[in-house]
Amino acid sequence: MPAPPPPPDEREALRQRVLYALLTPALRLGFRFRVSLRALGQLVQMGAYHETRRQGLKTHEVAELLEVSARKVALLSSQLKQNFLDAEQAHGLPRRVEFMLWAQPLSAARIKQVLPGEDAADVDAALASLLQQGRVRLETQGRNEVYVVSKARSRLVDPEWGARLDGLQTLMDTVTNAVYARFFRGDPAAFARTLNLRVRDADLPKLTALYQDVIWPALVALDEAAQGDDTARAMDLSLLWAPYEYLRNADPEED
Repeated sequence: MPAPPPPPDEREALRQRVLYALLTPALRLGFRFRVSLRALGQLVQMGAYHETRRQGLKTHEVAELLEVSARKVALLSSQLKQNFLDAEQAHGLPRRVEFMLWAQPLSAARIKQVLPGEDAADVDAALASLLQQGRVRLETQGRNEVYVVSKARSRLVDPEWGARLDGLQTLMDTVTNAVYARFFRGDPAAFARTLNLRVRDADLPKLTALYQDVIWPALVALDEAAQGDDTARAMDLSLLWAPYEYLRNADPEED
C-alpha cells in the first residue's frame, strides 16, 4: 500500500527530494554523453516552457509562473519549435487523440476543446494521420461527424526513432503519475515495483513472451470488461526491464 501523504511541515522537503530523484536519469545520461551544465539548463528551461504549453497557458501566465520576461518566453517558444515540436506533433499528439477516442467518439471541434494547448491545425494534422493509418474512421451521428477508433486496442509499435521517443515520453508520464499518486496522494490505485532477479541469456525471450502471451491478453480482457461502465478509470501501466546497472557497465566508446 502507498504511504499516506506527508504532513504539511514535511511536504516541501519531500517535494525537493522527489524532484531530485527524478532528475537522475537525465543527469546520468547527460554525464555519459558529456553534456555541459549549461546545455542541461537550457533543456530544463525548454521543458518547463513545453509543460506550460501543454497546459494551455497564455504568454503572460507563462512569464508569471516561470518568473521570466515575455521576451524570454518568446525565445523558449522558438527554441522548442526548432528542436522538439515536430516529433511530438507527428507521434505524441496522434496517440493522445486516439486515447481520447477510446472513451467515446468525438467531433474535431470537441477534440480541440479538450486540447486547449494544441494548435487547431496540429490537431487536424493528427486526425488526418490517424485516418490515413486506419487507426480511426469518420462516422455520422445525428448532425455531426465524429471520429471513432477502428480498433478497440492497439499497441502502436513503430520502429521509427520518433515513435520510440514518444514511447519514452509516455513512460515518463506514467512514472510521473505514479510518483505523484504514491508520494503525495497515498492513492492505492497507483502501483510500482522493481524486482531484481537473475535470467540466463537463453531465457531472455521469455520476458517478451511474458508480456505478449500473458500480460497483454490479461490487459485486453480488463479493457473489454470496462466497456460501457461509467465508473471505469483510465489507467497508465508501464512494464520495463533491463540488465542490472547496464549503463554503468556499458563501454562509453560505443556510445
